[in-house]
Amino acid sequence: MAKPADAAPAEMLTATGQPLKILVVDDEAVFRALLQNLLEKMGLQVVAAGSGAEAVASFMHEQPDMVLMDVMMPGMDGYQATEYIRELSGDSFIPIIFVTAMSDENELALCVMRGGNDFLTKPINPAVLRAKIEAFSQLRRLYKAVKSQRDELAQHNRWLKREYEIAEGVFAKVMHSGGLTSPNIKYMLSPQAIFNGDLLLAAYRPSGELHLMLGDFTGHGLSAAIGTIPVADIFNGMTAKGFPIPEIVAEINQKLQRILPRGLFFAAALLELDAKNHKLSAWVGGVPDILIYGAEQKALAGRFTSTSFPLGVMATDQLDCHVESIEVHPGDRIFLYTDGVPEARNSENAMFSQERLEQCFNDGYEPSVLYERILWELDQFRGAHEQSDDVTLIEVTFDPLASNPQANSNALAPRPPSEWSASFEFGADTLKGYDPLPMMMQVLLETQRLHQHKQRIYMVLAELFLNALEHGLLKLDSSLKERAGGFGEYYQVKEQRLAQIKDGRIKVRLRHAANGSGGRLAIQVEDTGPGFDFQQRLKQVEENQGTHGRGIMMIRSVCESLVYRGAGNIAEAVYPWNLGDGSD
Repeated sequence: MAKPADAAPAEMLTATGQPLKILVVDDEAVFRALLQNLLEKMGLQVVAAGSGAEAVASFMHEQPDMVLMDVMMPGMDGYQATEYIRELSGDSFIPIIFVTAMSDENELALCVMRGGNDFLTKPINPAVLRAKIEAFSQLRRLYKAVKSQRDELAQHNRWLKREYEIAEGVFAKVMHSGGLTSPNIKYMLSPQAIFNGDLLLAAYRPSGELHLMLGDFTGHGLSAAIGTIPVADIFNGMTAKGFPIPEIVAEINQKLQRILPRGLFFAAALLELDAKNHKLSAWVGGVPDILIYGAEQKALAGRFTSTSFPLGVMATDQLDCHVESIEVHPGDRIFLYTDGVPEARNSENAMFSQERLEQCFNDGYEPSVLYERILWELDQFRGAHEQSDDVTLIEVTFDPLASNPQANSNALAPRPPSEWSASFEFGADTLKGYDPLPMMMQVLLETQRLHQHKQRIYMVLAELFLNALEHGLLKLDSSLKERAGGFGEYYQVKEQRLAQIKDGRIKVRLRHAANGSGGRLAIQVEDTGPGFDFQQRLKQVEENQGTHGRGIMMIRSVCESLVYRGAGNIAEAVYPWNLGDGSD
């Protein structure tokens, strides 16, 4: 390789400040020497090759910045050598200028088609040669800058993809935890972006009621989805401890008030499905109506409408956390959905609309096909039009026999049996606005860690406590539930009397005693009410008279004893357990 005779101008320098290295390929030694002399006078480095095969070898060894390639050569011609050089150069930009004596337009066009970037015709015009080298030198610098930016962007995208995968995994665990695997739940989530501002959660209380939440954060994508993690944590944690919907709503609102930036809020609906009492309770704040499809009527049988502001908008003490309740029947379908369903648009920019959605409920479809029919209608309406919002639809079938599919899947083993006791006393003012059951359960579970038995223990504790409250202090009559619409009337009277209560107390005592490889948990509940004829009630239960006393039967089915004392205002049940049991 000859040394350059003069210093190369800036336009012909590499990024490191070195003169360009040019590979000259020609089988005629005289012409090869002529080109070499011209290039060296420009201050460039020159590598010479007398054949196509020698050109490929020189390219591999010298790594030139540009190639001047003769076309017609014996053996491997310029076209073949160019193909090899292109393969060897990979994604590097190596300009190849064909040098030829041909003047036919078709032949010159073939030079470009066979991999050349340009061509020069013999005899060589030094000014044209210089201009082409300068132009391609500038293109090389631009290509390298773009390639560097591309590689940097590709690295950033790989990092971003990894971050998205991690975040997506976290969100997937948040979204698909709890009771969404229940066979009586169907749902569809279709995010507009990778992340979803819609949130769907389901979980079971220790007493067996299903809690379900559907929410929609303002906006789309990651900025909308980021709030789902604290919301899901509160919902799942408080439901597992037995807290009612109003307290969960209040806690979520308080959290979002602290962490959400201005302008971001969470429209949501929370419902509780009580299979034992055929009761559906709901709080709705800012999302579309919850619709109930009657299995017998095959028509829209009821709805819950929004009665509150979305969460995160106002202070908790100003938020209406009250729930409404209705009676449901086996086979009834409960539908929740975000505004992405009625506001879905087609190619003509028309909306699917609430009216079109509700028409599906009034067309007399079999309950088992209604969910699929709604999805079909929505898909037919939208056609190929691009989705403009997160879309979520969920159907819950009321099945009195449905239960938590993940009960005890992650339950902690009980602590070794020990002796302990705890007592609680609640006055009228406390009972008006506070549900003490979750707190008592938490103390019990943390003390003895009977998580594998919590559903049964909660059922016993809740039955005894609610009997003391509803019948002992509030004097409610269970026969109200036997009328048409009686469940709703019963719970309405309960709320009225609870708001008016001034006197009365409930005492709860928990006593645990070790018993071999397990223990015996005694739960005693006493109220200051007038009591009842428990002997007559127990007789009715034993003779299967009437529809009352189901709670007594359930307690007896899991406890070794249930006794009443005093005027019937003291009840005590004893629940036995053993290490290794997974009774729930």
